[in-house]
Parts: sequence; structure tokens; C-alpha cells
Amino acid sequence: MGVRGLQTFLKENRQSLCRSVILDRDGAGARATVPVVVDAWGVIYQLYLDALPWASGGEYLRFYRLTRRLVKAWRAAGLDPTFVFDGASPPEKHATQLERMQGHVSTARMFYTISAATRSGPSFSRGSAILPPFAAPTFARALASLDVPVKFVPRGEADGACVVLADELGGYVLGKDTDFVVLAAAASDRLKGYCPLDMLEWIEGTPDAENEADGGSFTTVTTKQRPGRRTSRLLPPARYNNPTLVLAAYATPALCRLLRLPASTLPLFSSLLGNDYTPANVPELLSAGVTKPSDRIHGVARALREQLDRPRSKDDNAAAELVFRVVRKLCTRPYVNDSELRELADAIIDATMQYSLPTRDCCSVYPFCGELDVAGCTTSLSRMSTPGGTPPEPSPVLKAYSSAQRAGFLNLVTHAWLYPDRVYLYPGLEDPAGPSTRASAAGTAVRYAAYAIADEALGGLRFPAVSGDELEELMQDKEARKLLGVDEGGEDDGESIAESSTSAPDDEADTTLVATTPPRAVVEYLRQGSSNRVGPRRNDLPTLPTSDAPASLKPLPERLGLYLEHLGSKTPLVEALPPRLQPLVAAVRLCVVQAAEADTTGSRRWLKSEVEAVLRAGIGSLTGWELLRDDDDDAFDDTENEYPTLTNRSAELVAQLTAAFTDAQVLAQALLLLPENGVTHLLPYAFISGVALHTALAGVDPSPSTGWRWTAGARDRFKDAKDAVLDLGDDMFGFTRAPKSPPRPKAKGKRPAANGRKVNGGGGGGGSRFDLLSSVDGL
Repeated sequence: MGVRGLQTFLKENRQSLCRSVILDRDGAGARATVPVVVDAWGVIYQLYLDALPWASGGEYLRFYRLTRRLVKAWRAAGLDPTFVFDGASPPEKHATQLERMQGHVSTARMFYTISAATRSGPSFSRGSAILPPFAAPTFARALASLDVPVKFVPRGEADGACVVLADELGGYVLGKDTDFVVLAAAASDRLKGYCPLDMLEWIEGTPDAENEADGGSFTTVTTKQRPGRRTSRLLPPARYNNPTLVLAAYATPALCRLLRLPASTLPLFSSLLGNDYTPANVPELLSAGVTKPSDRIHGVARALREQLDRPRSKDDNAAAELVFRVVRKLCTRPYVNDSELRELADAIIDATMQYSLPTRDCCSVYPFCGELDVAGCTTSLSRMSTPGGTPPEPSPVLKAYSSAQRAGFLNLVTHAWLYPDRVYLYPGLEDPAGPSTRASAAGTAVRYAAYAIADEALGGLRFPAVSGDELEELMQDKEARKLLGVDEGGEDDGESIAESSTSAPDDEADTTLVATTPPRAVVEYLRQGSSNRVGPRRNDLPTLPTSDAPASLKPLPERLGLYLEHLGSKTPLVEALPPRLQPLVAAVRLCVVQAAEADTTGSRRWLKSEVEAVLRAGIGSLTGWELLRDDDDDAFDDTENEYPTLTNRSAELVAQLTAAFTDAQVLAQALLLLPENGVTHLLPYAFISGVALHTALAGVDPSPSTGWRWTAGARDRFKDAKDAVLDLGDDMFGFTRAPKSPPRPKAKGKRPAANGRKVNGGGGGGGSRFDLLSSVDGL
């Protein structure tokens, strides 16, 4: 979330609104640590995109090392960080999610339009970059390796949880969204302030011990970085002797004094300015003709103050009337009637409600305990209808799933469980001119198997009920589709999609029953077919075989077998591989099957040489992770500045591999194949280095700077893995066509051969020996 114009306003008024917090490394031992609660996603975006290339497909081992360096540097300066991760996006941000997905498609279209040389540089399109999909789990893995406190919010954004936690710890909130300064209005005095991430600075402090007592003195020093090395401002320059961290802390009371508004009105004030939950046209309707953010902010504050000073009625609608009066005061556009203004006022009230701070989790198995349902939590003593009763013990499967959620290993399944009517399949860097990888039948079957497993374990996904009006509309839509000869959703090309985010019932179903019983279907939003459009596709959940226990609680060998079975890789050669290697082989096999499924000519299928290159890159990357040492965090190799050429073909293959790993990750989460069991099914980033993949696909061994290592053990695993993939059969793979010879220009005035045959023509005997040689490909 972000309040429109507020970030600029805060920077313009920083002299009166903020204070500097200076933390030098040399004086860190003489003072208490400073608690800071960090919005994890803000740091992930800035740290990765500042320092690493994004278009290659993901440099996860290097990002892991960067994250560890960041935490060590912050701790050395005296910060005690706690990171909070966002949960499933709330329904109110549905339009925002679709807009972001459409932006990814536009970025991919631009990538495949420009030349390979232009897009291969490290600074290509940094303004509209696509963050590699496994950056967040890599970041969380690095935090866990250093025992950093982490909180994974199951539902909604992390902003409110950050403020509540910082209030409890008596520290600061560090993030990128200006909503923090608004949310802090409901916190106590223990919250010290909001520190914008983009105003964090490192300076060279002086080692003068006399100056350390009053907070530390410093001088600004200019240092030269290694030529071509990309760094992030979140990290201290390597050549600083006493790196000193400077934070700009904004306090909400200071903002209230400047605006002359009560703290309790800041949420309404922010919604009037516009945020992610208000209609996009709010600035146009309420501040027409005002371009400067500071003028808009002062104008909205003035209008709100005027209405607050007016006498108000005591009835229940007083708050709604206040908002309506402010909206009518600010709206300067002509021909806007009261009904439109009331609709806008209602939308602003709904947006204001998003600023309420979250409460503590009701029990240890939240959100799977029923707290989100009408009946409420079924395991908490405080929710019991009979005082003094004993709450029922949560089932083992609920305990297992909630534990995985708190550890950050269930985000994809949790989102599907919470909102099965809107699962977002973000497109990677795949060519929009080609078929959508996520829409393939093989990949769809993997995901829906995962949804069915979670549905069985959690007692059902939270399917939305279909209202009477929606039911009538859906029935009419179904009849219209039949008359037009259009099938229901589920086709591979993704074109025939029900446009509603709810599911259409079958003709023979009883309408009353359907209206009260939600259909067991999941709606996924993804790129449609070979188009640039993002839209919904609905599929019913498959029926799982009956079993004595949920699949997620079966013994580990059985769960590993189910994983391979749903991925179409339960073969003797794959099962004979070490479990740590099976995710890579299964993902590559899935890519080969998907490519063959979408291609009938053989031109887009995977070549055997491409399979070998991807396996070699993946096994070498896994070996690099296995050989990683703690002292590697600060290591730097000059070859890190070298980037391979990102050809269309290699970029498409990397995108397909990433999509296959993402689909397989949903299945691994549903089956609870956690890393604590010694498996890599939830660590797909261990197999991926974009630079290593592109380099290997070009026929060259990747550089050690990518984390790629090749040992005798890696060679043995490579041979077995290659055999397990090629076991699919020759008809699943493409073939290399010989390059066509360029057409030879016709010689003007050249007489035909005496024997009537064309020079270089068939039948032999015609032309010279040099003509014969020139007809050979490649000469």
C-alpha cells in the first residue's frame, strides 16, 4: 500500500517531520541494540534489483550471500531486525494484482522485442523489472541461517503486523510504504517512528571516542567501488573503516501537528488522498487541476478540518455523513450528482477500514482453525461458548499445516485455501507470442492435484458461496455459451474462460442447492493462450483416491512417490535418484512434456542437448549450495560482472523451467515435503542460476562466480539424471535442423551449361569443383 503523494510530501518536509538516527559500528557495543521491524518485501525488491541482474532468471545463491551480508552489517551497527512477510493478497486488491500481472506481460513483450545485446546488460529495464519468483524463499532461507526473527502473515499485507510488532518491541518500522506513518496513529508511544527504506544511508564515521558518547560524529567520505560492480545502498561500502548507518525516522505526531489533524483522522485523510484500496479516479475527482502533491495534501487536510469543526449529529450515520460532506467539498468536477458522490464516499470508507491494526492470532493453528468463518475459532478457549470448557485439540494435519505456514513453507497453498476464486499465476519472462506455459494441461494437473490434497487435509477450501443474482447470471452465461458453441473452461489454450470469478454450475444441478453449496472449483488468473491478456480460468477439483489418512500425513517415502506420480515422473530411473535430485529431474521432464504438448511440428520442443545443458547447470548449482561456507558471504569474483547473451531460445527455456518449478512447489507444499526432512522439494532456487543456465545453454561451463561447482559426484549424478529424462522417448524431443545456405546471387548474363543442366543442379556433372564446394552448408 502507499498513499498517493505522501512520500514526496514527507521528503519535502523532512526538516520538520523527521529526525536522524545515527548508528556507528565502533560504538555499537557500548549501547543497547535498537529493535527494528522490517517490511521484508521492500528489502527483497531493493536489495535484489540494486545488486543483481533480473532478466537472466534469478541469481539465488548470490542473493543468499547478499542477504547474509545485509543482516551482519545491520547487526554490527546495532540494529536488531525482525522481518515480516506479506500474506495472501486481500480481495480489495484484486484489480491491483491484475494490473501488476498485465505489467509483467508488457515487460516480457518488450524483452522479446529488443535485441539480445541490449537486454543482456545488467541495467536493462530496471524500472519495470520482474523480480525472480524464488527471491522471497531464498531471502527467508538466509534469515533462518542467521536465526533472525521472522513472521509470515497468512492473510493480507504485512504493514499492520509490522506496526503492532514494533509497538510491542519499542522500536522502529523500516519499509517503503508511506502507510506505516498512518497506521502508527493507532499505536502507543512505544513505537519510535517510521524509517523509509529509500532514505537509509551509510556514511564513514570518525573513530573519535569522545564523539561517540553524544550519538556519534561522522564525515562523508567518497570511495570508489570496484569497476562495474553493482551494489545496493542497503549495504555498507566495503572500503569504509567505520561504517555508520543513518536512518530518517518520521513520527506520526509531528505529521498531525503539521496538518493540524487529530491522529484518529489520518486513515480517512489518507483514503481521501488515494491508496491501493480506493478507486483509481479519486485524485481526478477530488483534486481536479491540482498537480503538486503538497497542494493536494494541504487542500484535503483543510477540507477535512473544516468539516470536523462543524457541528455533527449524534445518529449512527454521522461518520458516513462526514465523509460525504468532505467528498462533496473536494469534488470540483461538474455534472457529478449526489448518488455518484455517495458511491465514492462508501468506497473511501471501505478503504479507510483497511487501516485497522490486526489483533493477535487466536490460537496456534490460525488461520486454519475456523476463525475466518462465521462460527469462529474452534480451538481457542476464549472463543468457547461455554465458560470453563475445554477446547478441542487441533487435528495433527492442522498442526502440521499451521507449523509450515509459520515457517514460510505454505504461502501458495494458504492463498489457494483462503481465496480459491482468485489464484494469481504470475507470468514469468516467457514470450507472450507463444503459448502460456502455466496454461498447459500437464502443469494445470500438477497444481489442481495440490489443491485437492490441501482441500482434503484442511476440510475443504474456502469456496465462496454463489448468490442468487450471480447464479442467474452464470446460468444465462452458460446458456449463451452453449448457443455459441463455446465449451466451458479447462482447455489448454485458455481462450474459453468464464469471465466471472465464481464458478458456473452444471445444467442439471438444482439451482437452490448450488446457491447455498459452493462448487468445488478453483479459478486461476493467468495469461490467456498466446495473447497478452490476463484473465480467469475455472477448473473443478479432481477427486482423490480414498485413503486412511490425508496425503500430507503419510510417511515421507509415500509422499515422495505421490510427488513424482502427479508430476508424471514415477519411473524406476527417477525413483532410483537421490531424493535431493528428483525435483530437478521431474521439473525438466515436465518442461519436455509441456513443450511437446504445445507443439506439433517439433520446432519448439526441447532438444536433448538443451536437456543436458539445463541438467548440468542445475546439478552444478546444487553442488555449489552444498559446498557453501559461512565465510563465502563477502567473497567477490571479477567474473560476477560478466553476463551471457540472453537469446530468445535460452530465455524461453529458463522461463519454462521456472514455471515448472513453481507448479511443483505448490505440490510440494501441499504434501509438506519440508527441508527439515533433508529434501530439496521446497528449495527450487538451489537448482537455478540464470547466468549459469544461459551460459550452459550456449555450450560453455558456467563461471564459479555464479556458485556453480562441478565435482566427481556431480558428474555421476548428471549421468543418472540425464538417463532419467531421456527415458521419456525420442518422440518427445525436437531435432536440430541443418542451417539453410544463403541464396547465391545470380550472375548477370551467364550462359546456361552446354548440356542443358543448371550449374550446381541435381544429376551431377554440371559446374566446377568450386561450385560443388560452395553448395555445402556452412561454406
